[in-house]
Amino acid sequence: MNQRTRRTILIVLVSVLLVVTVLFMCLLLFDKDLEPILSHLRETEVQTEEVRETEAPAPETEAAQTESETESEQETEEPLKARTQSIYTFSQGPVAWESKTPYSGEWCEFEMEGGRFSVFGCGLCALANIYSSLTPYECSPVDMYYYAMKASDYSPSWGYGAIDWPFMGQTLRSLGFKVSFHKKNRSYEAFRAAYRSGLTAIVLVCSDDDDTYWQDTPGHYVNPWLYDEKTDQIFLGDSGSPKHNRHWVPLRYLYDALAHDSSYQYMLVHSYDESKNTWKYSGITEKFTKPWYYTPKEKHEAER
Repeated sequence: MNQRTRRTILIVLVSVLLVVTVLFMCLLLFDKDLEPILSHLRETEVQTEEVRETEAPAPETEAAQTESETESEQETEEPLKARTQSIYTFSQGPVAWESKTPYSGEWCEFEMEGGRFSVFGCGLCALANIYSSLTPYECSPVDMYYYAMKASDYSPSWGYGAIDWPFMGQTLRSLGFKVSFHKKNRSYEAFRAAYRSGLTAIVLVCSDDDDTYWQDTPGHYVNPWLYDEKTDQIFLGDSGSPKHNRHWVPLRYLYDALAHDSSYQYMLVHSYDESKNTWKYSGITEKFTKPWYYTPKEKHEAER
């Protein structure tokens, strides 16, 4: 190899070395310039993942809370139809017992000191409804008949067994209830407001005052429950008529038919105090027709 050739090879090698050196320096500088950008991108990615982990469950949590609130509202706002299942509405007559309508019993054919129970038992059925519906106990109209004679001045005699206003008040007060007696209000609106202020009521109706709903009814106690604002109706306990009993009817029917020929037209039941209940008897021994949803309450022995 001559001198010229060696020189050429040396120049090429030096040139290649220079190019490699320059490229290496460029790479070092480029990597330093990119590092802040790459570092920033890595930090942003980490922060994004953290945000996703924190916020991702929020919609599910919010949905769960909304669902829970809806269920709570549904439990709080119990449908009126479901609430009627806790209400007792005893019947007094043989037609109801023969047709086996709910809450009709063998007492519908009983002969009592006051005569046939089917003739005079409306007030006692209403009292038994109230006691059985609003307390942890239950009793039949016959149980209430015997208890009322001990707890009040109620004293039925042959031919007259109907219980009057004072005796109903004495009986209910001895059972822990707070009650008040009222005459017919001057307006339907005042009557409606008064009725809605109580838990339930006993109302005396008479077809002589209005026969829109009750016909041939000289005087009869009925027991209204609940109130439907949409329809202005109540759930009626009418012991004398299977066609009326446990039906929703306009509250106005009661107001129009209030019996004027009476010392009072209706009695309101305002509250119940367990500590003032002097009886606390529970248990229905007579045969009666039980509705499909009926669950007997725990028996409690006391003087019947």
